[in-house]
Amino acid sequence: MSSWAAKQAKKAEFALNKALDTAGDSIDFEGTVAKDVRGAAMGEGDEELFEKKLSKEEKKALAKAKREAKKKAKAPKKGKKDDAAGEEKKSDDPEPVEFLTKEQRREKLLDDLSKNDIVVTYEANSTKMHANTRDINVSGVTVSFHGKHLVEETDLVINYGNRYGFIGPNGSGKSTVMKAIAARAIPIPDAIDIYFLDAEYEATDTKTALQAVFEVQDEVKELESKAEQLNNAMGDAGDDEELQTSIQSQLEGVYERLEAMDVNTAEARASTILHGLGFTTKMQHQKTREFSGGWRMRIALARALFLRPEFLLLDEPTNHLDMEAVIWLEEYLSKWDKILFFCLSLPGFHEQCLYEYCSP
Repeated sequence: MSSWAAKQAKKAEFALNKALDTAGDSIDFEGTVAKDVRGAAMGEGDEELFEKKLSKEEKKALAKAKREAKKKAKAPKKGKKDDAAGEEKKSDDPEPVEFLTKEQRREKLLDDLSKNDIVVTYEANSTKMHANTRDINVSGVTVSFHGKHLVEETDLVINYGNRYGFIGPNGSGKSTVMKAIAARAIPIPDAIDIYFLDAEYEATDTKTALQAVFEVQDEVKELESKAEQLNNAMGDAGDDEELQTSIQSQLEGVYERLEAMDVNTAEARASTILHGLGFTTKMQHQKTREFSGGWRMRIALARALFLRPEFLLLDEPTNHLDMEAVIWLEEYLSKWDKILFFCLSLPGFHEQCLYEYCSP
Protein backbone atom coordinates (compact mmCIF):
# COMPACT_ATOMS: atom_id res chain seq x y z
CA MET A 1 0.00 0.00 0.00
CA SER A 2 1.38 3.46 -0.88
CA SER A 3 2.01 6.04 1.85
CA TRP A 4 -0.74 8.26 0.42
CA ALA A 5 -3.25 5.42 0.48
CA ALA A 6 -2.27 4.53 4.04
CA LYS A 7 -2.81 8.12 5.12
CA GLN A 8 -6.23 8.13 3.47
CA ALA A 9 -7.24 4.96 5.28
CA LYS A 10 -6.02 6.37 8.63
CA LYS A 11 -7.86 9.62 7.96
CA ALA A 12 -11.09 7.75 7.21
CA GLU A 13 -10.72 5.73 10.39
CA PHE A 14 -10.19 8.90 12.44
CA ALA A 15 -13.29 10.53 10.94
CA LEU A 16 -15.32 7.45 11.72
CA ASN A 17 -14.17 7.34 15.35
CA LYS A 18 -14.95 11.02 15.75
CA ALA A 19 -18.45 10.53 14.38
CA LEU A 20 -19.04 7.63 16.74
CA ASP A 21 -17.87 9.72 19.66
CA THR A 22 -20.50 12.33 18.76
CA ALA A 23 -23.24 9.68 18.44
CA GLY A 24 -23.67 10.00 14.68
CA ASP A 25 -26.67 7.72 14.23
CA SER A 26 -26.87 8.22 10.47
CA ILE A 27 -23.50 6.63 9.75
CA ASP A 28 -23.43 3.26 8.03
CA PHE A 29 -20.50 1.78 9.98
CA GLU A 30 -19.89 -1.32 7.91
CA GLY A 31 -20.53 0.37 4.58
CA THR A 32 -18.30 3.37 5.25
CA VAL A 33 -15.39 1.37 6.59
CA ALA A 34 -15.60 -1.17 3.80
CA LYS A 35 -15.73 1.50 1.12
CA ASP A 36 -12.85 3.64 2.42
CA VAL A 37 -10.55 0.81 3.43
CA ARG A 38 -11.21 -1.09 0.17
CA GLY A 39 -10.57 2.06 -1.86
CA ALA A 40 -7.30 2.69 -0.11
CA ALA A 41 -6.25 -0.91 -0.47
CA MET A 42 -6.93 -0.72 -4.23
CA GLY A 43 -4.68 2.29 -4.52
CA GLU A 44 -7.30 5.00 -4.99
CA GLY A 45 -5.60 8.36 -5.11
CA ASP A 46 -2.44 7.00 -6.68
CA GLU A 47 -3.74 7.92 -10.12
CA GLU A 48 -4.23 11.54 -9.09
CA LEU A 49 -0.73 11.67 -7.65
CA PHE A 50 0.67 10.03 -10.77
CA GLU A 51 -1.03 12.52 -13.09
CA LYS A 52 0.51 15.46 -11.27
CA LYS A 53 3.95 14.21 -12.24
CA LEU A 54 3.11 13.92 -15.98
CA SER A 55 4.26 16.42 -18.57
CA LYS A 56 1.73 18.39 -20.63
CA GLU A 57 2.29 16.15 -23.68
CA GLU A 58 1.85 13.03 -21.58
CA LYS A 59 -1.32 14.41 -20.03
CA LYS A 60 -2.76 15.14 -23.48
CA ALA A 61 -1.92 11.63 -24.68
CA LEU A 62 -3.45 10.11 -21.57
CA ALA A 63 -6.62 12.20 -21.93
CA LYS A 64 -6.95 11.16 -25.57
CA ALA A 65 -6.55 7.49 -24.66
CA LYS A 66 -9.24 7.83 -22.00
CA ARG A 67 -11.64 9.46 -24.48
CA GLU A 68 -11.12 6.66 -27.00
CA ALA A 69 -11.57 4.00 -24.33
CA LYS A 70 -14.77 5.66 -23.14
CA LYS A 71 -16.09 5.92 -26.70
CA LYS A 72 -15.26 2.28 -27.36
CA ALA A 73 -17.04 1.21 -24.15
CA LYS A 74 -20.20 3.06 -25.18
CA ALA A 75 -20.24 1.55 -28.69
CA PRO A 76 -22.56 -1.51 -29.06
CA LYS A 77 -20.83 -4.86 -29.13
CA LYS A 78 -20.49 -6.48 -32.55
CA GLY A 79 -23.33 -8.82 -33.35
CA LYS A 80 -25.66 -7.37 -30.69
CA LYS A 81 -28.03 -4.46 -30.27
CA ASP A 82 -30.44 -3.25 -27.62
CA ASP A 83 -34.13 -3.72 -28.25
CA ALA A 84 -36.96 -1.63 -26.79
CA ALA A 85 -36.81 -3.52 -23.52
CA GLY A 86 -33.07 -3.00 -23.10
CA GLU A 87 -32.30 -6.64 -23.78
CA GLU A 88 -29.47 -7.78 -26.03
CA LYS A 89 -30.33 -9.35 -29.33
CA LYS A 90 -28.04 -10.98 -31.84
CA SER A 91 -27.84 -9.11 -35.13
CA ASP A 92 -28.13 -12.34 -37.09
CA ASP A 93 -31.52 -13.19 -35.58
CA PRO A 94 -34.13 -13.64 -38.31
CA GLU A 95 -35.95 -10.41 -39.03
CA PRO A 96 -39.71 -10.80 -38.61
CA VAL A 97 -41.40 -11.34 -41.94
CA GLU A 98 -44.08 -8.77 -41.18
CA PHE A 99 -41.69 -5.82 -41.35
CA LEU A 100 -40.19 -6.65 -44.76
CA THR A 101 -41.54 -5.77 -48.18
CA LYS A 102 -42.15 -8.58 -50.66
CA GLU A 103 -38.96 -7.80 -52.52
CA GLN A 104 -36.98 -7.69 -49.28
CA ARG A 105 -38.46 -11.03 -48.21
CA ARG A 106 -37.48 -12.59 -51.53
CA GLU A 107 -33.94 -11.18 -51.37
CA LYS A 108 -33.58 -12.44 -47.82
CA LEU A 109 -34.76 -15.92 -48.80
CA LEU A 110 -32.40 -16.04 -51.78
CA ASP A 111 -29.55 -14.91 -49.53
CA ASP A 112 -30.45 -17.66 -47.04
CA LEU A 113 -30.34 -20.25 -49.81
CA SER A 114 -26.85 -19.11 -50.79
CA LYS A 115 -25.56 -18.97 -47.20
CA ASN A 116 -26.83 -22.45 -46.42
CA ASP A 117 -25.43 -23.98 -49.63
CA ILE A 118 -28.89 -24.76 -51.02
CA VAL A 119 -28.81 -25.24 -54.78
CA VAL A 120 -31.91 -25.35 -56.99
CA THR A 121 -31.85 -26.49 -60.64
CA TYR A 122 -34.59 -27.22 -63.17
CA GLU A 123 -35.06 -27.96 -66.86
CA ALA A 124 -35.25 -24.99 -69.15
CA ASN A 125 -38.56 -24.66 -70.96
CA SER A 126 -38.48 -23.45 -74.54
CA THR A 127 -42.09 -22.24 -74.22
CA LYS A 128 -42.26 -18.75 -72.80
CA MET A 129 -44.28 -18.58 -69.58
CA HIS A 130 -47.23 -16.23 -69.77
CA ALA A 131 -46.90 -13.41 -67.25
CA ASN A 132 -50.53 -13.70 -66.12
CA THR A 133 -50.83 -17.47 -65.80
CA ARG A 134 -51.94 -18.69 -62.36
CA ASP A 135 -50.49 -22.21 -62.50
CA ILE A 136 -46.93 -23.43 -61.85
CA ASN A 137 -45.45 -26.18 -64.00
CA VAL A 138 -41.70 -26.82 -63.79
CA SER A 139 -39.91 -30.00 -64.90
CA GLY A 140 -36.73 -31.62 -63.59
CA VAL A 141 -36.59 -29.76 -60.29
CA THR A 142 -33.67 -30.69 -58.04
CA VAL A 143 -33.07 -29.15 -54.62
CA SER A 144 -29.82 -30.04 -52.84
CA PHE A 145 -28.54 -29.14 -49.40
CA HIS A 146 -24.75 -29.28 -49.02
CA GLY A 147 -24.61 -31.64 -51.98
CA LYS A 148 -27.36 -33.95 -50.73
CA HIS A 149 -30.44 -34.15 -52.95
CA LEU A 150 -33.68 -33.43 -51.11
CA VAL A 151 -35.73 -33.46 -54.32
CA GLU A 152 -34.27 -34.88 -57.51
CA GLU A 153 -35.48 -34.55 -61.11
CA THR A 154 -39.05 -33.93 -59.96
CA ASP A 155 -41.89 -32.36 -61.92
CA LEU A 156 -43.49 -29.64 -59.82
CA VAL A 157 -47.10 -28.94 -60.82
CA ILE A 158 -49.15 -26.54 -58.69
CA ASN A 159 -52.55 -25.47 -59.97
CA TYR A 160 -54.55 -22.49 -58.84
CA GLY A 161 -57.43 -23.37 -56.52
CA ASN A 162 -55.82 -26.56 -55.15
CA ARG A 163 -54.45 -27.36 -51.70
CA TYR A 164 -51.25 -29.34 -51.25
CA GLY A 165 -49.79 -31.10 -48.22
CA PHE A 166 -46.03 -31.71 -48.08
CA ILE A 167 -45.65 -34.58 -45.61
CA GLY A 168 -42.47 -36.09 -44.20
CA PRO A 169 -40.44 -36.79 -41.05
CA ASN A 170 -38.51 -34.08 -39.23
CA GLY A 171 -35.19 -33.26 -40.87
CA SER A 172 -36.21 -34.52 -44.32
CA GLY A 173 -35.81 -31.07 -45.90
CA LYS A 174 -39.45 -29.96 -46.25
CA SER A 175 -38.79 -26.43 -45.01
CA THR A 176 -35.79 -26.08 -47.32
CA VAL A 177 -37.87 -26.97 -50.38
CA MET A 178 -40.55 -24.50 -49.28
CA LYS A 179 -37.94 -21.75 -48.92
CA ALA A 180 -36.75 -22.44 -52.46
CA ILE A 181 -40.31 -22.07 -53.77
CA ALA A 182 -40.96 -18.93 -51.72
CA ALA A 183 -37.74 -17.35 -53.05
CA ARG A 184 -38.93 -18.07 -56.61
CA ALA A 185 -35.77 -20.07 -57.23
CA ILE A 186 -37.89 -21.88 -59.83
CA PRO A 187 -39.94 -20.11 -62.54
CA ILE A 188 -43.15 -18.78 -60.96
CA PRO A 189 -45.43 -16.34 -62.81
CA ASP A 190 -45.11 -12.76 -61.61
CA ALA A 191 -48.88 -12.54 -61.33
CA ILE A 192 -48.88 -15.01 -58.43
CA ASP A 193 -48.53 -13.28 -55.08
CA ILE A 194 -46.58 -15.52 -52.66
CA TYR A 195 -46.73 -15.28 -48.87
CA PHE A 196 -44.45 -17.62 -46.91
CA LEU A 197 -45.18 -17.92 -43.19
CA ASP A 198 -42.25 -19.33 -41.25
CA ALA A 199 -41.66 -16.77 -38.49
CA GLU A 200 -43.53 -15.33 -35.53
CA TYR A 201 -44.78 -11.74 -35.40
CA GLU A 202 -42.40 -9.23 -33.84
CA ALA A 203 -42.72 -8.35 -30.15
CA THR A 204 -43.57 -4.65 -30.04
CA ASP A 205 -45.24 -2.11 -27.75
CA THR A 206 -46.75 -0.17 -30.66
CA LYS A 207 -49.33 -2.69 -31.93
CA THR A 208 -51.97 -4.88 -30.39
CA ALA A 209 -52.59 -8.40 -31.68
CA LEU A 210 -55.66 -7.13 -33.53
CA GLN A 211 -53.81 -4.22 -35.13
CA ALA A 212 -50.98 -6.52 -36.19
CA VAL A 213 -53.49 -8.58 -38.18
CA PHE A 214 -55.65 -5.97 -39.91
CA GLU A 215 -53.23 -3.08 -40.54
CA VAL A 216 -52.59 -3.51 -44.24
CA GLN A 217 -51.58 -0.11 -45.62
CA ASP A 218 -48.51 -1.48 -47.41
CA GLU A 219 -50.46 -4.38 -48.91
CA VAL A 220 -53.20 -2.01 -50.13
CA LYS A 221 -50.61 0.17 -51.87
CA GLU A 222 -49.06 -2.86 -53.58
CA LEU A 223 -52.47 -4.10 -54.74
CA GLU A 224 -53.45 -0.66 -56.06
CA SER A 225 -50.14 -0.52 -57.96
CA LYS A 226 -50.78 -4.00 -59.35
CA ALA A 227 -54.30 -3.01 -60.44
CA GLU A 228 -52.86 -0.01 -62.29
CA GLN A 229 -50.31 -2.21 -64.06
CA LEU A 230 -53.01 -4.69 -65.09
CA ASN A 231 -55.26 -1.91 -66.40
CA ASN A 232 -52.36 -0.63 -68.50
CA ALA A 233 -51.73 -4.17 -69.75
CA MET A 234 -55.39 -4.46 -70.69
CA GLY A 235 -55.03 -1.38 -72.86
CA ASP A 236 -51.97 -2.89 -74.56
CA ALA A 237 -53.62 -6.26 -75.15
CA GLY A 238 -55.34 -5.06 -78.31
CA ASP A 239 -57.61 -7.69 -79.88
CA ASP A 240 -56.04 -10.63 -78.06
CA GLU A 241 -59.17 -11.97 -76.34
CA GLU A 242 -57.32 -14.73 -74.50
CA LEU A 243 -54.89 -12.24 -72.99
CA GLN A 244 -57.70 -9.84 -72.12
CA THR A 245 -59.57 -12.64 -70.33
CA SER A 246 -56.46 -13.54 -68.35
CA ILE A 247 -55.81 -9.95 -67.33
CA GLN A 248 -59.47 -9.45 -66.42
CA SER A 249 -59.32 -12.50 -64.18
CA GLN A 250 -56.26 -11.08 -62.42
CA LEU A 251 -57.95 -7.72 -61.99
CA GLU A 252 -61.00 -9.32 -60.41
CA GLY A 253 -58.76 -11.09 -57.91
CA VAL A 254 -56.95 -7.86 -57.02
CA TYR A 255 -60.22 -5.93 -56.57
CA GLU A 256 -61.60 -8.78 -54.48
CA ARG A 257 -58.64 -8.57 -52.12
CA LEU A 258 -58.86 -4.77 -51.94
CA GLU A 259 -62.54 -5.06 -51.04
CA ALA A 260 -61.75 -7.62 -48.32
CA MET A 261 -59.21 -5.20 -46.85
CA ASP A 262 -61.74 -2.39 -46.62
CA VAL A 263 -61.31 -0.51 -43.36
CA ASN A 264 -65.01 -0.87 -42.52
CA THR A 265 -64.88 -4.67 -42.45
CA ALA A 266 -61.19 -5.47 -41.89
CA GLU A 267 -61.20 -5.23 -38.09
CA ALA A 268 -64.21 -7.51 -37.70
CA ARG A 269 -62.73 -10.14 -40.02
CA ALA A 270 -59.36 -9.99 -38.25
CA SER A 271 -61.09 -10.38 -34.89
CA THR A 272 -62.97 -13.45 -36.13
CA ILE A 273 -59.74 -15.12 -37.27
CA LEU A 274 -57.95 -14.34 -34.00
CA HIS A 275 -60.91 -15.72 -32.03
CA GLY A 276 -60.74 -18.92 -34.05
CA LEU A 277 -57.06 -19.26 -33.15
CA GLY A 278 -57.77 -18.93 -29.43
CA PHE A 279 -57.56 -15.19 -28.69
CA THR A 280 -60.12 -13.77 -26.28
CA THR A 281 -61.38 -10.20 -26.73
CA LYS A 282 -59.02 -9.03 -23.99
CA MET A 283 -56.02 -10.80 -25.58
CA GLN A 284 -56.76 -9.22 -28.95
CA HIS A 285 -56.14 -5.77 -27.42
CA GLN A 286 -52.87 -6.70 -25.72
CA LYS A 287 -49.56 -5.52 -27.19
CA THR A 288 -47.67 -8.17 -29.13
CA ARG A 289 -44.74 -7.91 -26.69
CA GLU A 290 -47.00 -9.33 -23.97
CA PHE A 291 -47.27 -12.66 -25.78
CA SER A 292 -44.90 -15.63 -25.86
CA GLY A 293 -43.30 -16.76 -29.09
CA GLY A 294 -46.00 -19.41 -29.61
CA TRP A 295 -48.81 -16.88 -29.38
CA ARG A 296 -46.97 -14.45 -31.66
CA MET A 297 -46.77 -17.30 -34.15
CA ARG A 298 -50.57 -17.50 -33.97
CA ILE A 299 -50.71 -13.75 -34.67
CA ALA A 300 -48.51 -14.23 -37.74
CA LEU A 301 -50.75 -17.08 -38.90
CA ALA A 302 -53.87 -14.94 -38.40
CA ARG A 303 -52.30 -12.18 -40.50
CA ALA A 304 -51.43 -14.61 -43.29
CA LEU A 305 -55.03 -15.89 -43.36
CA PHE A 306 -56.35 -12.32 -43.27
CA LEU A 307 -54.24 -11.23 -46.27
CA ARG A 308 -55.47 -14.16 -48.38
CA PRO A 309 -52.52 -14.27 -50.81
CA GLU A 310 -52.85 -16.16 -54.08
CA PHE A 311 -50.14 -18.60 -52.99
CA LEU A 312 -49.92 -19.27 -49.26
CA LEU A 313 -47.03 -21.36 -47.91
CA LEU A 314 -47.38 -22.56 -44.31
CA ASP A 315 -44.49 -24.25 -42.51
CA GLU A 316 -45.77 -26.50 -39.69
CA PRO A 317 -48.88 -24.36 -38.98
CA THR A 318 -50.13 -26.61 -36.14
CA ASN A 319 -46.95 -26.53 -34.05
CA HIS A 320 -48.23 -23.88 -31.63
CA LEU A 321 -51.94 -24.68 -31.70
CA ASP A 322 -54.14 -26.58 -29.26
CA MET A 323 -56.77 -29.05 -30.46
CA GLU A 324 -59.59 -26.48 -30.58
CA ALA A 325 -57.52 -24.11 -32.73
CA VAL A 326 -56.43 -26.97 -35.00
CA ILE A 327 -60.02 -27.98 -35.64
CA TRP A 328 -60.94 -24.36 -36.45
CA LEU A 329 -57.95 -24.08 -38.82
CA GLU A 330 -58.92 -27.34 -40.55
CA GLU A 331 -62.38 -25.98 -41.26
CA TYR A 332 -61.06 -22.60 -42.38
CA LEU A 333 -58.48 -24.02 -44.79
CA SER A 334 -60.93 -26.53 -46.24
CA LYS A 335 -62.62 -23.55 -47.93
CA TRP A 336 -59.38 -22.02 -49.26
CA ASP A 337 -59.99 -21.30 -52.95
CA LYS A 338 -56.52 -20.13 -53.95
CA ILE A 339 -53.19 -22.04 -53.77
CA LEU A 340 -52.35 -23.54 -50.39
CA PHE A 341 -49.08 -25.38 -49.83
CA PHE A 342 -48.18 -26.51 -46.33
CA CYS A 343 -45.64 -28.87 -44.82
CA LEU A 344 -46.29 -31.15 -41.86
CA SER A 345 -44.28 -33.70 -39.94
CA LEU A 346 -45.62 -37.17 -39.27
CA PRO A 347 -46.68 -38.91 -37.17
CA GLY A 348 -49.24 -36.64 -35.48
CA PHE A 349 -53.00 -36.72 -35.09
CA HIS A 350 -53.35 -32.98 -35.68
CA GLU A 351 -51.36 -33.13 -38.89
CA GLN A 352 -53.26 -36.14 -40.27
CA CYS A 353 -56.59 -34.42 -39.65
CA LEU A 354 -55.40 -31.20 -41.24
CA TYR A 355 -54.14 -33.07 -44.29
CA GLU A 356 -57.51 -34.77 -44.75
CA TYR A 357 -59.36 -31.45 -44.46
CA CYS A 358 -57.06 -29.67 -46.90
CA SER A 359 -56.85 -32.38 -49.57
CA PRO A 360 -58.70 -31.39 -52.76
